Amino acid sequence: MTQPSLFDDMDTDALTAVRFHPDFSSWQQRARQLLVDETPPQRVWWQPDHTRKRETASSSATAIRVPKAFITQARAASCYRSSERWALLYHLLWRLTHGERHLMQLAGDPQVARLRNYAKAVSRDAHKMKAFVRFRAVDTTDGDRRYIAWFEPDHFIVEYAAPFFQRRFANMRWSILTPDCCAHWEGSGKVWFSEGADKAAAPDNDVVEDTWRCYYRHIFNPARVKIQAMMAEMPQKYWKNLPESRLIPTLIQEADRRVAAMAKDAKSSERLRCGPRPATPAQALSEAIQKSESGSIQQLALAAQSCRNCPLWQPATQAVFGEGPVPARIMLIGEQPGDNEDLAGKPFVGPAGELLNRALAAAGLSRQELYITNTVKHFKFRPQGRRRLHERPSQEEIDACSQWLAAEIEQVQPSIIICLGMTAARAQLGENVQIARDRGKLLARQGRQYLITVHPAHLLRSGNNPREIQRFVADLQVAAEKLNSLGIK
Repeated sequence: MTQPSLFDDMDTDALTAVRFHPDFSSWQQRARQLLVDETPPQRVWWQPDHTRKRETASSSATAIRVPKAFITQARAASCYRSSERWALLYHLLWRLTHGERHLMQLAGDPQVARLRNYAKAVSRDAHKMKAFVRFRAVDTTDGDRRYIAWFEPDHFIVEYAAPFFQRRFANMRWSILTPDCCAHWEGSGKVWFSEGADKAAAPDNDVVEDTWRCYYRHIFNPARVKIQAMMAEMPQKYWKNLPESRLIPTLIQEADRRVAAMAKDAKSSERLRCGPRPATPAQALSEAIQKSESGSIQQLALAAQSCRNCPLWQPATQAVFGEGPVPARIMLIGEQPGDNEDLAGKPFVGPAGELLNRALAAAGLSRQELYITNTVKHFKFRPQGRRRLHERPSQEEIDACSQWLAAEIEQVQPSIIICLGMTAARAQLGENVQIARDRGKLLARQGRQYLITVHPAHLLRSGNNPREIQRFVADLQVAAEKLNSLGIK
C-alpha cells in the first residue's frame, strides 16, 4: 500500500483508511465525522472509490463552522486532478478548527498557497469548458432531439460546471461527454451523471455546423488579428473539438490580403447601410417649428424648447409650456413646473395638480375650459440623493421667461387671470402685491381682471388643512361668479 506524498514518512499500518465517493459533499461528511472523532490528518488515508454511494449532509450532522472562503476554494480545489487534494483539504480543515481560525488570510502559508493554486486552475478549466463546449444535434429513437458535446477537461470539473449548462441550456435535452464523467440533462429535474465515455460516443458533425462556420467566418475581423492573444484565449488543445477551428488557419493566411483589399476599397465618404441618418433632437425641433402654423401657440411652445435665456434649461428635462384651449376666458398661472411636470412635459400633473383639479371642480370650473401655465417654464431644483427638491426661481430667471408668458397671454386673451402664489402674482402685478391682503379679490389691470390666491403646493405643505382648502375653493368661485355676471361661458 502506497501512502500519498503528504505523509511519505508515516507508518501506513497506523492509518485510518477512509473510502468515499470522490466528490466534495461526500468528503465533507467524512471529514466532519473525523473531526468529531478528533482524528488528526496525519492518521487519515483518503481512498476515493467510485463504487461508493454519494453522501449528502443530513439535518442531524454536527455543525462545524469554518470561513466561507475556505468552503468556496475547497469546493473548487476538490476538482483538481491530484491524488493529494483530499488530504490537503482535511489538513487545512483540521488547522482551521484547532486554533488557526485566520489561516485563510495567510497567503504565504504553503498549504493555503497550494489550495489557491488548485482552485485557480480548476476555475480556469471550468471557464474554458463553458466557452468551448460545442453541442451537436442528434435525433434519438424516440423522435426527440438531443444535443451532445465532447470535451476533454484538465481536471474533474464536469459536476462543478454542470449548473452553468443547466441554467444556460434549460430548454434542451443535452449530454456532455468527457473521459472522466458525463453529465446529462432531460429538460427538467436534476442533472445526472454517469461514468466517463469514449470520444467515439459523441457525433462528429451535425446539420447546423455549416451555419455556425458561416457565422464565424463573417464575424472574423482580419484587421484585428492578434495570433498570440488568440492562442492565449483559445489554447490549441481545444481546437480539435471546435467546428470553427478548421477555418482559423485559412482566415489567418487571408487576413493581410483582406485588409489590403479593404484599404483599397475604402470609401471617401461614409455611406450608411441602415437608411438615412436620423435627425438630431435640435434638427427635429427646428423642422417641427417650421412645419407648425406660423404665429400659433403650438409654434410658440416648440420655440420655448430651445430657450437658453437662463441656465435652468441645463438640469431640467424639458420646457413645460401651458396647455388648454386658445382663446380661453380664464388663465391660471403658477410658479414653475415641479418634478412630475418636468418629466411629463405638462403643467400641474403632480399632487398639486390633483388638488387643483378637485378645487376647480368644487368651484364649478372645468379644467378643460381653462388655460393653465407657469411663470417659469423650466424646473428649478436642488438634488438631494435621488430626489429633486424644489427651489424658488430668482428674479433674473422670472425675467428671462417673461417673454414666453407674455406671448401666451397675447394668444389666449383671457378675461380673468388667476395667479397661484406670490411668484405669479408679483410677476403680473408688481412687488406691491400681498397674498394676505389681496387674496380672493378681483383686481383690474390693463383691461382684464386678476385674482390672487395661494398655490396648491402651499396647501399640500400645510397638511391639506380642510379649512384652507375650502378657502382656496372660495377664491376660485370668485372668478367663476365674475364670468357668470359678465355672461361669459
